[in-house]
Amino acid sequence: MKHLKLTEHEQRTLREMGVFLPHPRTRMRAQGILRLSQGLTLQKTADEFGVHLNSVEQWRQRWSKLGLAGLYEGRHTGRPRKWTAQQQHAFGELAVSEGGTVGALLR
Repeated sequence: MKHLKLTEHEQRTLREMGVFLPHPRTRMRAQGILRLSQGLTLQKTADEFGVHLNSVEQWRQRWSKLGLAGLYEGRHTGRPRKWTAQQQHAFGELAVSEGGTVGALLR
C-alpha cells in the first residue's frame, strides 16, 4: 500500500475533526486517516480502533475519492413509521381531549 500523504492543512483539519466533531464514528475515521498518513498499516490501524480491516480500507478509499466529505456518515433511513401523519394527529387530539397520553390510549 502506498503511504498516504496529507498536506499540513489536511493534517490540522483531521486532528481538529478527531477531537471536536459530535459524531464518534466520524471522529474515529478522521483519526484513522491521520494514523494512516503517519505510516501505520491498514491492519495496525484497524487493530488500534477495534474495527475490521475492510472498514479502514473503505475509509482510505473514501478519503481518496471524496476527501473530507467521505468521512461523514451516510443517510440512514431507519424503520418506516407505523402511523400516518393523519393518524398521529388524530391520536394527539384524542390524547388532549381524554387527558391521557397516546401510549395509554393505545393500550
